[in-house]
Amino acid sequence: MEYHALIVTGTRPEVIKMAPVYHALKNNDVSVRWCHSGQHDTLADQAFKHFDISPDITLQRPKADDLSSLCAGLLAQLSTVISEEKPTCVLVHGDTSSTLAAAQAAFYHQIPIIAHVEAGLRSGNLFHPFPEEANRKQVATIASRHYPPTPRALTALLAENVNPDQILTTGNTVIDAQHYLIKQNKVAQPEDKHLVLVTAHRRENWENLPVICGAVNSLAKQRPDLTFIFATHPNPAVLSQVKQHLSTRDNIQLSEPMGYLELQQTLANAALVLTDSGGIQEEAPTYRVPVVVLRETTERPEACDIGIAILAGAANTQRILTAAQELLDRQSSFFVNPFGDGTAAEAIAKDIKELFNELP
Repeated sequence: MEYHALIVTGTRPEVIKMAPVYHALKNNDVSVRWCHSGQHDTLADQAFKHFDISPDITLQRPKADDLSSLCAGLLAQLSTVISEEKPTCVLVHGDTSSTLAAAQAAFYHQIPIIAHVEAGLRSGNLFHPFPEEANRKQVATIASRHYPPTPRALTALLAENVNPDQILTTGNTVIDAQHYLIKQNKVAQPEDKHLVLVTAHRRENWENLPVICGAVNSLAKQRPDLTFIFATHPNPAVLSQVKQHLSTRDNIQLSEPMGYLELQQTLANAALVLTDSGGIQEEAPTYRVPVVVLRETTERPEACDIGIAILAGAANTQRILTAAQELLDRQSSFFVNPFGDGTAAEAIAKDIKELFNELP
């Protein structure tokens, strides 16, 4: 009997973070197929191309106006795929609706191995980030193999009584993806860092966008030597507010939504990042960029623990300004990326291969 793995993704960040796992599985002679749910379409297509991957199965995003109908549609579609594919192992990543639906479908079909990449991240608040915190916790109860990226994530899983024999700490595969780009000379790391990158898109921050823009306006006035790039999000609820509240100063630029490579190069050029993105919190240390986290909680506190990020929230302009000024003035000689060293995918692939070898 031939065992094979099925990777399921839904969003661009998932494609980026699972691409190294896909290549590592193939390099370890593990049969693997890829199903993309279509939760992100065009953005995900670009990411696939960057990593020379063509998904075997691509679904259309269910027509849905809310999370309930989105999850229901994804569950139905992914259940059909898993029933037809009959994989030995389903690999899911992180915390999206596609992740939760794929894990549930795999569980309902009693797939022998349900593997959760980037497991164990916890903010401690079910509504921050929403609904991602709850999604991760639910997947943890279904998965039979857990790949936490950091010791803190491991501790969170153990605190929830996950069997330690089912856990392997690996580092975060997003670092593997960055190392791939750097080795391919697709991202250069300049000596002169003169940009401040700003991103904000999370649901819980929509009402705080005027505050975030106000902080950017003030900081840009104080630091005319820096160029501020606000990378917009295609969601109209985000874009309209940013356009309304962001100043038209010479050193503030409002960019179109960035592709993955453009975002990585802008990040590499940055002296500072202000963001509510989880992925950017993990990626910035690779390029030695400090981060102001525009959230009240983070499920990635490791960078804050070692002083290369500050949790500033998004509801108070002065908190954001103080954090930004502190990180810009610090000019630390850090850093080691606390989220990984570029070997996570290989560790996951070897573990999956060993699990296959142990099956009857």
